[in-house]
Amino acid sequence: MARSTTQNSNNGAESDISDKAAQAKKNAARTAQDVEELAELSYDELQDQLELVKADLAELTAAMKRAGQQTARQAARRARRTGRRVVETASDGYDYAVDEVEDALGTAEDFAKERPAVALGLAAGAGFLLALVMSRR
Repeated sequence: MARSTTQNSNNGAESDISDKAAQAKKNAARTAQDVEELAELSYDELQDQLELVKADLAELTAAMKRAGQQTARQAARRARRTGRRVVETASDGYDYAVDEVEDALGTAEDFAKERPAVALGLAAGAGFLLALVMSRR
């Protein structure tokens, strides 16, 4: 009888071990499946996040392009305005210079008519000085 009790306890212990091993195997399989699902979920989430980042970058690039084009248009407008002002100023300066030269020529002509000898002497002196300066070059 002692033998049968020992055998029963061995069979019971083996049965417990088998049950626990089977349970551990099921738990391991379930854990592996959970890890696999989590990995797939994480991969899908990463894909979704990557798509969002791509969309954000595309939007940012488009916004930067629009801002650059707008800045370029503004710079072109400013350059045209400045160019017009420069042309107007140059034109005004040219007109002023023409008027001044005409006035100076008129004054010189009047002086030459009033005092021809002095005008001839001044012209000769200016010619001599100019020739002297040019010969030293």
